Amino acid sequence: MSFSLVGRWTLTFWLETLLVGASLMMLGWMTAGFGALLFFCLAGCLLLIAGSWLYHHGGRHTVLHLLLYPFVLGVGVLSFVLYGSWLIALALAGVFFWRIQGAAANGISHVSLLRRFVLAFMVCLLQLVVAALYGTAVHPDTFSPAPYFGMLALVTGSYVLIAIGAYLLREEALPIRLPARLRLLLAGQVLTTRLLLTVGYVAAASALLGILALLWSWVKGPLGTGLYMLIEPVLQQLTEWFSGLSQVLDKDQRVHHALNNDGQGGNLPLDPVSQGEPLFSLLEPYLIGIAVVVSLFLLGRYMWKRRNRQGQAEQKAAAPAMDLAPLPPSTEGEAAAEWDVSKWFQKPFGPTDDATRYAYFRFLQTMDKQGVTIHPHETTQEFLQRLQKHPALTAVQLELAGKITAFYEQYRYLERPLSQQELAEMQQAVQALVAYGQTSDPGG
Repeated sequence: MSFSLVGRWTLTFWLETLLVGASLMMLGWMTAGFGALLFFCLAGCLLLIAGSWLYHHGGRHTVLHLLLYPFVLGVGVLSFVLYGSWLIALALAGVFFWRIQGAAANGISHVSLLRRFVLAFMVCLLQLVVAALYGTAVHPDTFSPAPYFGMLALVTGSYVLIAIGAYLLREEALPIRLPARLRLLLAGQVLTTRLLLTVGYVAAASALLGILALLWSWVKGPLGTGLYMLIEPVLQQLTEWFSGLSQVLDKDQRVHHALNNDGQGGNLPLDPVSQGEPLFSLLEPYLIGIAVVVSLFLLGRYMWKRRNRQGQAEQKAAAPAMDLAPLPPSTEGEAAAEWDVSKWFQKPFGPTDDATRYAYFRFLQTMDKQGVTIHPHETTQEFLQRLQKHPALTAVQLELAGKITAFYEQYRYLERPLSQQELAEMQQAVQALVAYGQTSDPGG
């Protein structure tokens, strides 16, 4: 595990813990404040990194994979101890188990970081608005918006630093090394733009909150008077009804006897025997714990099987393609029958199987030697667009890559087989690209 990988996990997990902590504060399970949110983020981020490490290495070591489930259970028990609610404990354990898989598998991008920042910022801003409306109306002397402004500052400052960190820890880098002066200049420009953007956000938010506070100071007086004028007749009517009911009951002697218990001392019922707490209530925590453990075991077993299948598929795909010609079938009786069954499972991928796909495969191999590898989630067009942005490729190579991609997309997606002339042109383009890469690489 590299430092860059752990750094990218930390960036994602920090914003996610900010969002979860702000949501718990909005629901009343945590005290709103800068210190409480910062402590929750530190603890949650460390737990998520540790859980992701177990999950990442659990695909290679069975012991680490089995340790993942007690770790998740410990997070649920810790949540129950802190918040005293099985519902919150189960929710946090489920979110924890979900995120250590999703974030570690999906990685990070600018769009995902921006989405998490906006959600966390809106939750904190909503808390500030609600607290300001309630606090200024009920406790105007003791209300202070400082904790909520501290939370907003923490979320905004975290996003600024994380955006810079995501740029520094990005997976792909230029194949050329820039001079130190130019790198410092670019870093200063990025930092300046982020700071200006942050200042703009803070200024706009402060102006908006100031306008809202001014409008509320104008509206709350007339609004309170109007509400009082609407509710006052209803309260007066209810008071008259209760007064009349009290007078009617005061005239009834049976009510006095029932309230004063005159002459009924010997007829009081016996105290019911205490039955204690129901058995289901006593067993409820254990039943919930067993259900959680069984669910985690089944989900982990499914994950384990799925990852093993993916690993086997990757090994088959990554098998060396040196022996390109298929094995010749045997002409004898039993040997021929055995070959007919096994040839679909053991025959290597070669030009006689699918010449178009093999030509595109050689194209991908050539680009990999040039330092550009296709990602599993990329389409052919996305890979070609990324090639066009690569500074180390020339116009001739890009033209050949576009021609190869067009032929492959015609065959693969439009489902139109290539003619002999088109296939020959595609193979010639691949050969030219291979030859160009060999001539341009003096060490090759």
